[in-house]
Amino acid sequence: MLHLLYRVILLSSLPGLPLQWVFAQQPSLAPAQSEAQRLEQGKPVASNLRTGQKHTYQLKHFQGVTLNQRGIDVVVRLFGPNESNVFEVDSPNGDQGDEPIAFQAKSTATYRLEISSLEKDAQPGRYEIKNDEMLSAQTYAVQAAQPLRKQQAVIGWLKENAIPLKTVEAGSDFADLQPLKQTLENIRYIGLGEATHGTREFFQVKHRLLEFLVREMNYRVFAIEGSYAALQLINDYVTGKMDDGAKALDSQGFWTWNTEEIRAMMDWARQYNTSVSPDQRVKFVGFDIQFNQPGKDKLLDYLSRVVPERLDSTRAFFRTNLDSLNSVLSTPEQQKIMQETLRNLQIRYNDLYSFLELNSPLLVLKSSQAEYDQMREYSRVLMQYVDSYSRQTSVGVSARDVYMADNFRRLMDREPPGTKAVIWAHNGHIATDNAGFFMPTGAYLRQFYGDAYYALGFSFNQGSFQAREAQPKDPANRMLMAFTSKPAPEGSIDWYLAQTGLKNFIVDLRSTKKNADINNWLTKPAPMRSIGSIYTTGAEPFFFQSVVIGRRFDGLLFIDSTTRARPNPSVRNVAR
Repeated sequence: MLHLLYRVILLSSLPGLPLQWVFAQQPSLAPAQSEAQRLEQGKPVASNLRTGQKHTYQLKHFQGVTLNQRGIDVVVRLFGPNESNVFEVDSPNGDQGDEPIAFQAKSTATYRLEISSLEKDAQPGRYEIKNDEMLSAQTYAVQAAQPLRKQQAVIGWLKENAIPLKTVEAGSDFADLQPLKQTLENIRYIGLGEATHGTREFFQVKHRLLEFLVREMNYRVFAIEGSYAALQLINDYVTGKMDDGAKALDSQGFWTWNTEEIRAMMDWARQYNTSVSPDQRVKFVGFDIQFNQPGKDKLLDYLSRVVPERLDSTRAFFRTNLDSLNSVLSTPEQQKIMQETLRNLQIRYNDLYSFLELNSPLLVLKSSQAEYDQMREYSRVLMQYVDSYSRQTSVGVSARDVYMADNFRRLMDREPPGTKAVIWAHNGHIATDNAGFFMPTGAYLRQFYGDAYYALGFSFNQGSFQAREAQPKDPANRMLMAFTSKPAPEGSIDWYLAQTGLKNFIVDLRSTKKNADINNWLTKPAPMRSIGSIYTTGAEPFFFQSVVIGRRFDGLLFIDSTTRARPNPSVRNVAR
């Protein structure tokens, strides 16, 4: 028989929120020393915790305990009557989110709970712990069965409503994708996310979905989280205006997209466009504000022909490589210098845009409306870039998503009415809620387009992917490496999807009929993988993010096992 329910929930909130927002009750203060303190039912205990401290509490009989952390990531350890380590737990998404943990005690003796900081150099923080209730053995047995029942209910619902994918590879028939026509019937803009920037199967299935959406559902624009200016050359390739696909792919500047899988997608689009009328062709566009050298080159050429008196002064400040001033991996001192340089450049870029805007009649007369419009947009994106990265880090990240959403909207406003688009970006950008950090691009698209925008988040259980090493031996040569993830931890969104036993599938979360258990799962925070352009071995728990999945995505695409995307030969610093 089960004898003890032990429930630990790790919670956190954003810095700067008032303390009373986190703690619903006025708790007493725990002593700073590490002697054990008995937890009394209904009497929360709050304490500050510093690096090196260990706070201990006594637990006895059948109890429900909640731990709330704020500003510090803690490790919770439970020791039995003989001082054996019963379990150790830390939330898989760092210092955020909920993680209920069930514990089966062997006796009703006194147990010791120990709380300490996870990181050796962590800043002091605060937590609250409280004994929620005393449970009888009979009550515990009933409650202990509920989490398992609810888990199985969610897993069963996911499996029942899944759209299994027979393959992730493009070039096959679309029989298994036909149910998507009903799901996406009224969707004009579909966001395809990714949990990493380096997963081969994510790229392959996006290629397959693009073929389906173009051929079967009349989507005509493919927008990617890539350079606004540099994607023009890729579009020239897929529309037959230039023939060097390798040069076109190199021009976009990001290793993330310079892969065999993306090249295969480009080649398919090029071939498809030769087989249809001009109004049916698919075009590739970028909406990101980074990597602007192609736009700068075109602006200099334009100024040399139209207003040569502006050429020398513009060329002078264009010489500063903006991308060299955008590195989250630099030291604090380097960051300070880069921020100051960007703020000085901001004045010059704003002046260039103002000149183009104020002199539009003359510039159009000397060139053409279409060319002028394009140059003004290149200048606008340069101004966005400098504005975003001259701000403090968190504000700059937020500004980038504002600008990406605005650039996408401006691109679509120039398309014929009713044009449908596929949007490719990281899960963190296509999402429709802020997950506690900042409003992502997808949230703005939801504001712009309402339910006509559909966010499809991508998840995986285990396998390999590529990313730049976060802690390189040589910072000047940060290697692009393969990393491997273990199976998703229990309770994570990725784990639930894996428990269906299905290899690859899509599930709609928006319109599918739901019950109370699935609604609770959709509205309760849970960890989900989120891996960007850098990674480090041994830190997998830090690459989870607490999300409310029903608010974040309209649907999920799951791949059980993944492999590394395949970089093209031109990509530098690749660990093969």
